[in-house]
Amino acid sequence: MNDAPEPAPLRSRPRLTWTDGAGSHVLDLTDVRTVGSAAWCELVLMDRAVSRIHAEIAPREDGLWVKDLGSRNGTFVGGVKVHDARVPAGATIRFGTTEITVAYEPPAPPEIAWTETSFGRVLGRSAVMRELFASVSELAKSDASVLFLGEAGVGKQALARAMHDASPRAGAPFVVLDCSALPSPVEAAEMIEEALRSAEGGTLLLDEPSELSVTLQRELVPPLDAKVFRVVATSQRDLRPLVNQGAFREGLYFRLAGNLVTVPPLRERVADLPLLLRHFLGPHADAASSALVDDLARLPWQNNVRELELYAERVRASGGEVRDFPEPPEPFDDVIPAAEDFASTAEAPAFDADQAAALAGQSQLPPRLPAPLEPWFETGFKEFRERWIELGEREYLRRLMKRTNRSSSAASREAGLERTYLYRLLKKHGV
Repeated sequence: MNDAPEPAPLRSRPRLTWTDGAGSHVLDLTDVRTVGSAAWCELVLMDRAVSRIHAEIAPREDGLWVKDLGSRNGTFVGGVKVHDARVPAGATIRFGTTEITVAYEPPAPPEIAWTETSFGRVLGRSAVMRELFASVSELAKSDASVLFLGEAGVGKQALARAMHDASPRAGAPFVVLDCSALPSPVEAAEMIEEALRSAEGGTLLLDEPSELSVTLQRELVPPLDAKVFRVVATSQRDLRPLVNQGAFREGLYFRLAGNLVTVPPLRERVADLPLLLRHFLGPHADAASSALVDDLARLPWQNNVRELELYAERVRASGGEVRDFPEPPEPFDDVIPAAEDFASTAEAPAFDADQAAALAGQSQLPPRLPAPLEPWFETGFKEFRERWIELGEREYLRRLMKRTNRSSSAASREAGLERTYLYRLLKKHGV
């Protein structure tokens, strides 16, 4: 099996031209940028109708993509309001009252920025991962803050750790503060204070900072400004829409997001599957045949590299025997009984007098969760939440497409989603 790095794809370079309150501008776009009127944005528009954090523009292999971030006045491509869309050549993007024309220059010759297939403990041979390794390696040389974005299980924390280990602070502490697991406000404040002290001289990683209360967010700003440690953050949620909604403090966001690094899901870098699978299989790496890898490449991998590692553990435990492929959680129709089945098969639970009195007058007994879901409640909170959200999203989409006879226009209208965003969700969940 060939493990030579795949060549980097040729990309057409988007050229943006526009005029705003600061004059006329031309920009050859080479990286992802946040568009807004805030001075901290990578592309600042001098336009009072533009939100502080308005949108994201991202050059990809198939062109320029624009994503609205919950802006006040919306984002328009060719006069059509969009949430997430690809911009055709010659089209205009309107943010506020500013129109930006998009043209595509001839593709630049490919550059191999990173020739190895790993960075720290993170593995990858695909072009997108080698570009990411090169970028994070450069970021390791500075003390600038970095926000790693990506789905559960893609390796955000491992990348943050690798960046720390490659930095001048490598010999100092690397402290992780799981913001989603903080207890009561008083205990949370104490745990945050301890993490801040422990990280002095090293790196403090804030995992899922969107879970912090607004009060704790405000209290974090002064110690971050003191710069006695480097701060990085990892998040499954894009924090920028939360800033526009007032749910996340703008000052804290820009202190965390000095640089944005988006870690792609496994299904978007299937070239990494052979390398990852053989690594996780260890002494049973021979089980990773081309046929098996081809079959695995067709799976959605909702929990990404973490899910692949668990699959490899099953293969190792069987002595190298190829196991059944990992399957996504069953839809609700299969794990939660219909009302009539529940009534005919479930045993009536026993209630004491107080419970019976509380239930008096109710039309039915409180539902019980089906057995297949019970083990979820014995895992860590983060893993439980990830599974529950994935299951809910997938079942919502399955029922939505069934109701609308798989009409994408009807489904997008009913769900209140832009069609391009709906397509991405359907692809993500394999619906």
